[in-house]
Amino acid sequence: MKFAVSCVFVLSSLLSGCAFHSTATEWHGRVGLRGEPVHVKSTTSVGVNLFIVFRLVGGTNVDGMIDELTEAIAEEGGDRVRIIQTSTENYWYGFPPFTWILTPVITNVAADYEPAPEATDADEGG
Repeated sequence: MKFAVSCVFVLSSLLSGCAFHSTATEWHGRVGLRGEPVHVKSTTSVGVNLFIVFRLVGGTNVDGMIDELTEAIAEEGGDRVRIIQTSTENYWYGFPPFTWILTPVITNVAADYEPAPEATDADEGG
């Protein structure tokens, strides 16, 4: 029974398309290249492709992920964004032939940016 519930949970998560965000703010007094504090934000999206290449569910292309990431940074008042890493992994080889039809895809984009002064003050406890 637990296995069936776990499978339903995983499948529903995949079919709805998920995005996970995380931000690193602790740099022990270190600063970025311009002498300003930086934050690093990472966004990971899980989606499903149909027949390996046709996007079915979830934002699994890098362009869409960069749009989502920079939108989240803009909402926080961040500026001067630098993309530092992107990756897309297509798991067509996971459980053939099932994953040849419904293919899980994980896309990750990470960027560093200069946060708004209010965010920097909050990080420092001020």
